[in-house]
Amino acid sequence: MGIVMPPAFPGTEFRAFGIAASAFFPALNSDENLFDPLERRRHFDWSWQAVRYRYRLCAECNDEFKSLLANAGEDWLAGWGDEELTYKLERCIYYTFFLSGLSIFESFGFSLYFLGSALRPSDFPNVSKPKRITLEATSKALTTAFPQAAITHRLADLLQKPEFAEIDEFRNVLAHRVSGRRSVRAFGTTHPDGTTTRTREETWDVPGSTEKLIFHEEMVQRYLDEMTGMFTTLATAAREFAENERLVKAAP
Repeated sequence: MGIVMPPAFPGTEFRAFGIAASAFFPALNSDENLFDPLERRRHFDWSWQAVRYRYRLCAECNDEFKSLLANAGEDWLAGWGDEELTYKLERCIYYTFFLSGLSIFESFGFSLYFLGSALRPSDFPNVSKPKRITLEATSKALTTAFPQAAITHRLADLLQKPEFAEIDEFRNVLAHRVSGRRSVRAFGTTHPDGTTTRTREETWDVPGSTEKLIFHEEMVQRYLDEMTGMFTTLATAAREFAENERLVKAAP
């Protein structure tokens, strides 16, 4: 029985990609697969599955984040600190969301690399050294082997998107340097008629980052929506690529 995926995940496209791509690997119970020292099919299958696990983690984190804020105590709502809640939010934002969010794309790139190696082994030499397989390495190999394919262009586009760069930056800053923390700023503006408008601004400060996280209950939802849109484009292109290559393979 498969895992239940959130409705926004492009399940039909991604499953079709996995089915089409599997045609280029030895059968699960074949000697070629069971005694493959490079475990190529296993690398593909498990990275394909990792995409789904990571996306569901992100979606569950989004729900947890909203629930934590919905049940915040009076001190937190008043703008004071709550170290226990801060810990839970930080765990949710970094350890679950941004870490898993970037892993969606890294795992997808990993599966694409092994598919590419099944099609054009000479252009995908890092199957024996999986630690060298990055999104950049996959994009470079696809550009060499399949320069006209839509998936090649979509992956190259992803690496240039500001939305993707933002997710990558937050993951790297939070992973290797410092954690974020809520910052509350309240200020007033006096108008010519004597009235005053009071403004309250909350951010999740991440020192070392060039981006600012505007802190509110939909903060994680915004990034989840962006990741969903970017990944859906990739999944569609990957499905088309694998199905087209399968047709080429089946042609007399």
